[in-house]
Amino acid sequence: MIKRLLIANRGEIAVRIARTCKKMGIETVSIYSDVDKNSMHFRETDHSVHIGSSISEKSYLNIKKIINVAKDFKVDAIHPGYGFLSENPSFSKMVKKNNIIFIGPSESSMKSMAYKNEARKLMEDAGVSVLPGFPVENMSNNKIVNKCNDIGYPLIIKASAGGGGKGMHVIRAADEIIQKLEQAKREALSSFGDDKVLIEKYLESPRHIEVQIVADNFGNIQALSDRDCSIQRRHQKVVEEAPAPFIKQNIKDNMAKQAIEVAKKIAYSGAGTIEFLYENNEFYFMEMNTRLQVEHPVTEEILGIDLVEVQIRIACNEKLENIIKKIKINGHALEVRVYAENPENDFLPSPGKIKKFEVPKEDYIRLDTGYEDYDEVSPYYDPMIAKIITYGKDRNDAIRKMSITLGKTKLFGLDNNVYFLNNIIINKYFSKKDINTQFIDKFWTELVTPAKLKEDFRILFASLFIYLRNNENNSSFYSPWSNKENWRHVNNDKEEVLFIDNKDEFNFKCQIISENEYIIFSSLEEIQLAEIKYLTNENNSIFKVLFNNKPFEFEVFEDNNEYYFSSMGYSFKYVSKEKYANILSEDSVAGSFDAPVPGKVAKIFTKVNQKVKKGYIVAVIEAMKMEHSITAPYNGKIKKINVKENQQVDEGFTLIEMEKENE
Repeated sequence: MIKRLLIANRGEIAVRIARTCKKMGIETVSIYSDVDKNSMHFRETDHSVHIGSSISEKSYLNIKKIINVAKDFKVDAIHPGYGFLSENPSFSKMVKKNNIIFIGPSESSMKSMAYKNEARKLMEDAGVSVLPGFPVENMSNNKIVNKCNDIGYPLIIKASAGGGGKGMHVIRAADEIIQKLEQAKREALSSFGDDKVLIEKYLESPRHIEVQIVADNFGNIQALSDRDCSIQRRHQKVVEEAPAPFIKQNIKDNMAKQAIEVAKKIAYSGAGTIEFLYENNEFYFMEMNTRLQVEHPVTEEILGIDLVEVQIRIACNEKLENIIKKIKINGHALEVRVYAENPENDFLPSPGKIKKFEVPKEDYIRLDTGYEDYDEVSPYYDPMIAKIITYGKDRNDAIRKMSITLGKTKLFGLDNNVYFLNNIIINKYFSKKDINTQFIDKFWTELVTPAKLKEDFRILFASLFIYLRNNENNSSFYSPWSNKENWRHVNNDKEEVLFIDNKDEFNFKCQIISENEYIIFSSLEEIQLAEIKYLTNENNSIFKVLFNNKPFEFEVFEDNNEYYFSSMGYSFKYVSKEKYANILSEDSVAGSFDAPVPGKVAKIFTKVNQKVKKGYIVAVIEAMKMEHSITAPYNGKIKKINVKENQQVDEGFTLIEMEKENE
């Protein structure tokens, strides 16, 4: 039996593995990089060892260092989690070479599925359904074009050695083939160190269906259940569910049968997933993941099993019949992946500090996460913060519960996709049969935040400034209202409120009707925008209001004069003028070329290679309706200018780089 296990991973999956090990009485050793020094997986394990710098290649991908840690701690086994080294045959081989149990399949099984070209050939030989296609190695351009014409368009180019959308290009006409083929090869070589690609028939709107299998070391294999992972952005899954809905049982049975054949063909052992594309009642083998999947919790929830425990017991040479007594699907489970990213900015990652992360606690909710309040989401790794899973008696019940859960989830401090996910879940076509890999693109305008909601939030925030100032006797909330930096009396009983939202400045006028009632006007035209009445106030944190006579509930969280609004799962960040009051009261800032406030570069007064004297005004930042100058801290020469006039910049952004003059 395994007594001590090393987790060769980080974040959510490392925490997930550690908790199962604790339940099984197994001591855990984790590894961490520089940036993960205070991470949740560091805190959740019995021992934790620094493995290297934040760059993955020097830490979580450093096989030699990981093996040395395992030997130093005399561990019995290593669990690779998912990602990083989980599907690396060399790592599996090295682990076993050092007489340590690898929680996963054999090196040969991994190699069989490592390259799409070879896996495809293997599946064809085993009688598994595959899409029409071919590898392009050692073929002339003319022959490639001819084979493409024979199959018919559209087609897709795929990198043989990788996934995640890298090296993938759709071909819709013959004149696109060679150019896109060369581009795909370059991307494949850059991302995976191998330029091998294949071309297959492209399905326009398929579903992504996968079958979870488990196999012991004695040749016994079981297909546990299927999952639907069709809701994707940039070829990466964001919503998963089990069992896969809207597929006839005879098709599911055939899919499970072929999944077992795949596992048999490569003498597989452990937990694995066979992925298929499904369209028009036909399915085709896509690839096999020789590891635990990110979305494994939905299968666990409907079967009542622990797949990490199953993996460990298989690795300890237990027979499958003793591990899983009976397979019976109960209910439906749904999972969403919460990312630190901005869906409206092409899903741009949003690293930073989590100020508050709160998911409702109910029996039907499961939270798998590697982060807590004030943890940092690093730019070095995948920006997934958590997986939220809901269980229901059927699919509609699971959807309803997920929407309630996301609507009450609070995630403050960085951009995130919680509201976006909720819009997917409540979309009427998601609850019907119109789910496929093009879902997000097709319904994009219905999924992103409406401009009207953003404007309503800003209007509410303007009213909140005055409301909290008038109720600042509540000592539980730090209030900057008394210094009047954020507001000023204008006329006709109106007061002006000024703040920053995502680098943009907003200015409203507020008329006080009573202690709890306000009318908000636009700043310039003084057009009435909303009448707001505050109904309840729970600890100056949770508010219920009437917004133009419609009920509206929101939560506000304050941290160092940064205010976070949350409602329906969406959160906004606002910065009050008070935060920068001292800076903005000065005419200039010397000693740094970093932007002291978020704002707009109004003017640049210098150019590259220009010599300037100490105190020379090199640039002007405009923020909160005021300008302040950035001056040279010493005599020297301008080496680089990183901004343009009218460019919006964040606080701390380096505007100009300067070389100091020798004295």
